[in-house]
Amino acid sequence: MPPTKNDAIKEVGRIERFFGGIALIRGLPRVALHEILITEDGQPCGVAVGFSERHVEALFFDERFDPLTPVYRGRQIISTRVSDDHDGRVLDGLGRSRDGLPFVSGEFRPLFRTAPPIIDRGRVERPLITGVKIIDSLLPLGRGQRELLIGDRRVGKSTIGLDAILHQRESDNPVHCVYVSIGNKTRHLEDAVRLLRENGALNYTTVVAATADDPYAALYLAPFVGCAIAEHYRDNGGDALVVYDDLSKHAKAYRDISLLLERAPGRETYPADIFSLHATLLERAAQMSAEKGGGSLTALPLIETEEGDMTSYVPTNLISITDGQIYLERSLREKGFMPAVNIGLSVSRLGAQVQPRPLTEVTGGLRIELAQQRELQKLTELESSVSEEAKKKLARGGLILELLKQEQHETLRWEEEVVLFYAVHEGYFDDLPKEDWRRFERLLLDVLRQEDHAALVAIRQGDFSAAVKKKLGTLLTSFKDEFETV
Repeated sequence: MPPTKNDAIKEVGRIERFFGGIALIRGLPRVALHEILITEDGQPCGVAVGFSERHVEALFFDERFDPLTPVYRGRQIISTRVSDDHDGRVLDGLGRSRDGLPFVSGEFRPLFRTAPPIIDRGRVERPLITGVKIIDSLLPLGRGQRELLIGDRRVGKSTIGLDAILHQRESDNPVHCVYVSIGNKTRHLEDAVRLLRENGALNYTTVVAATADDPYAALYLAPFVGCAIAEHYRDNGGDALVVYDDLSKHAKAYRDISLLLERAPGRETYPADIFSLHATLLERAAQMSAEKGGGSLTALPLIETEEGDMTSYVPTNLISITDGQIYLERSLREKGFMPAVNIGLSVSRLGAQVQPRPLTEVTGGLRIELAQQRELQKLTELESSVSEEAKKKLARGGLILELLKQEQHETLRWEEEVVLFYAVHEGYFDDLPKEDWRRFERLLLDVLRQEDHAALVAIRQGDFSAAVKKKLGTLLTSFKDEFETV
């Protein structure tokens, strides 16, 4: 936010009430929404966020701001610096340096922009691979999509968001990532930055963080700063992924702001405009048309539920805004199923449209097999005996569930997932004892990664012809023979 010189100052405002960086100001009759406020020496100190009959409602960047100090119109809408040099940077919720490094280049982009119109958008049909098996196989994501990660506290939402960022280092088409941390503890931020740095992901990631100790202004503006940075890459023809961790805390901060400003509360004491606030943010995720550069911005907002309740106000709002949701369930985590995704309550509304064709071919029947397994499990609780066919279906469903488990921060390339599920489909796991399933998977992946087999290269290029399947069958047969002799 560049300083504005005093020669533009004509209006003065006096703070009548100030608490926790939230203020009511008398004066400034022509100030605009989201216009920055400045001190007498021209330095930005706050932003106008609303109006009443007698006051301008404002958020100040420093909670210790002296309320006796007069403020002036900055005559500029609040903006943040954006550039390609933002990769690897850690910023605060106002877009300022948090890592102590200077900015060497960049232009200023407004934080609050309208979403791209329909005429400027293209079809969302290019895959965004997360490296998480249960998502890539059953809940595929596309570049330009908005997919909600929803669940109780500490069930793995942040882990999936960070894993999606980590896996972009494997992408053949670069994805610039923005990780927005809103209202989390400083320790959470430090752990996330350390994880990204140790895995080489910080090289293509910008971290925007407003911790729980930061002023309300930073908590309110952080997701818009992250979105503006991601839009820079999108509008220049690149692909961007932004993870909002999480919008529950953003909604609560906005509720606090509204209550302190004495705005009328609505459902669950949230202000009535919380829906439009999040809608205007998430609608900015888009796949742009070829005429507009063909770039994309994919959004993964996180939302926290209480006791698994998806029907409360903010979760239902975000479910209605996004293109699907990935629901993480605490009971699955307690049973050791990680990531704890409830497949029945999760959906990606784009589905196979954004999935690589070879992966679609080998995973197309997984949902049916898992549904059959669930129904047969219920039946076995009532019946003393079941048919051999039912036993086979139960075993296949159990195998799929076991292989969908995954250690955190250990991602797979999509062509590796194709080989794995092709091996399931062709029965290479069927005669193995259950305790050997994971070892068979792990060793198979080691072989694939070390040799980069010709079949794997062909699948990566989109070729899954009969000839490729034959090569793959030879590889799997040979590997299984060696596996059984060990």
